[in-house]
Amino acid sequence: MRRESGQAMVLSLLFLSVLLLLAAGMVDVYSLLEMRSSAYQAAQQAALAGVSDGRDWSSATIPPASGCTGPRAIELDEAAARAAAMSTLTAELSNRGVTNYTADVRVLPAWDGGSVSGYPPIPVRTGASRGYWSSSEPAVGVYLRISVDTFFLALVGRPAVDVVAFSSAGVAQPSGACPP
Repeated sequence: MRRESGQAMVLSLLFLSVLLLLAAGMVDVYSLLEMRSSAYQAAQQAALAGVSDGRDWSSATIPPASGCTGPRAIELDEAAARAAAMSTLTAELSNRGVTNYTADVRVLPAWDGGSVSGYPPIPVRTGASRGYWSSSEPAVGVYLRISVDTFFLALVGRPAVDVVAFSSAGVAQPSGACPP
């Protein structure tokens, strides 16, 4: 009888150890998923601020080319769009208590957009457009990498994991817009 109670204690300790390891793993998974969501939201807010505050209204007030009856196409002021995006991104991440991050903001200022090969530097989207950003309208792209400290993974040699997010926003042209 005494021998069986010893086996039950060993099995109970083994079972509790497995439960503790699973709980520690869940803490890491939760913190990574939460940071991924926060990173995407911050990148999205920054991209929207960039296209909103970076519009080059002086280019829109120039009369359209002869023969065109519509309004002039809107372009972005590259410096203003980048500054607005970075300012918003810094504020958003500061509000979330994130300090260990790198960001890359790119602006496609022309009325017809453009493309950037190899951006974002690490593909974060699925499909054919991985690592190749393009837009048919003026746009701001924000790539964000945040280092997240881990609990359980630190025990197996991964004290931090990088979470990446990419978001872009564009300026829809008015109906019948005339190119510059």
